[in-house]
Amino acid sequence: MLRRRPKRAGERGQILVMFAFSMLFLIIGMIAVAVDLSQLYEARVRLQNAAEQASTAGASQVNYVAAESGQASLLPSFASACSGAGDAFSGVVGSTTCTNPEGTDEVIATVTVRAPVAMPLPILGGAFMITTTFTAAPVLGGLTPVG
Repeated sequence: MLRRRPKRAGERGQILVMFAFSMLFLIIGMIAVAVDLSQLYEARVRLQNAAEQASTAGASQVNYVAAESGQASLLPSFASACSGAGDAFSGVVGSTTCTNPEGTDEVIATVTVRAPVAMPLPILGGAFMITTTFTAAPVLGGLTPVG
C-alpha cells in the first residue's frame, strides 16, 4: 500500500521559477541569432548592390569606334573602372573581380568578401564567405542592359 508523502513547506512552485529562467535564456538566444542573421542578410544586400554598381561601371566603358562599325566592345580600362566602383561601393578593397567573356560585350562583376560575424552561440560563430555576382551589358542604341 502506498503512503502519502507529507508536504514540506517551501516546495510548491519551484518548477515555475526554473521554467521561467530557462525560457528567458531561450528567448535571449533566439533574439541574438535573429539579429546576427539580419546582419548577414544586410551584408549580402550591400554586396549585391556593389556587384551591380561595378558591372554597370565596367559596361559603361564602351569602345565607341568599334561600336560604330556594329561590333560592340569594351575599352581595356573596363576592368579597373569595374573593380574600382565595386571596391568603393562595398568598402572592401580588392574584393571585386571583373571579367569580360570572350566574344561578348558583357561585364560580369563578382564581389567576394569574407565577413567575420560574432555570433553569441559558439556553434554558429566564425566567418562567413559572401559572394555576389551581377552581369551588365553596355547600352547601345536603346538596348537595355542585362541583369
